[in-house]
Amino acid sequence: MADTLNLLKRIALKKVDQLKESASKGWTERIDKNLPMGVRIGGMVEIPQVDFVLGGDALKVKYPGTSSIVLSYGTFPVGGSLVHRFYLDGEDKVYLWQLVTDPKQTFEESKLFMPYDEVYPEDWDFWLSSTDGYIGLSAFQLKDGTQYVRVWEDEEAETVLQEDASQNRLTRIPPVQFMEKIFLDPYGETTEMVKHDSMLYGRQVNENVAEYLLVSAVNEKAGASVQIMVGIELEPSTVKVI
Repeated sequence: MADTLNLLKRIALKKVDQLKESASKGWTERIDKNLPMGVRIGGMVEIPQVDFVLGGDALKVKYPGTSSIVLSYGTFPVGGSLVHRFYLDGEDKVYLWQLVTDPKQTFEESKLFMPYDEVYPEDWDFWLSSTDGYIGLSAFQLKDGTQYVRVWEDEEAETVLQEDASQNRLTRIPPVQFMEKIFLDPYGETTEMVKHDSMLYGRQVNENVAEYLLVSAVNEKAGASVQIMVGIELEPSTVKVI
């Protein structure tokens, strides 16, 4: 199991002093000056712990610690919405706080993800085949047997792979494809473009807390892999931006 995914490992190398280098070179226009909640690269956020406590030991995703530095920022459009990804320096991992806003800047989604596992496939068809690739199936199972069901749906694109008399159905929809632009400094001096083929899954941990699984085939400059992240919903109003 990988403790830190390739892309996140490189992001983690961006220390606070490195984030300030561009300013000393004369760049003054920040790319992050109008982001949701005033979050900025090099700033800090404080994540609430309550849902992690409610989820207990059954949660795969672990609390990142009270204060986290914002190491970088990624973004991409989905339909009429805009996805904002803040990469946070947790206690021992780089976490991903994903916010989705509509054209009126209203929050549509807020989830905090933690890297869980990474696979370097020899058989990419197993994961991405247009007929029965694992990313997009109606259920996803981790190595320890924990099962998650698909959250994203697309009835028009859904294919039924198996159905029996007890109405058990195995279906698949294509993973969602997007290109994420990641800013590794506040002035846009260093950026990366990363291609994702992703699907979101979920499970009810207990009556209080749901946990999410984001499975993505990721193609970035260091290579390609399947990255698995576990996450939890995060109410934006409970996050303190410093």
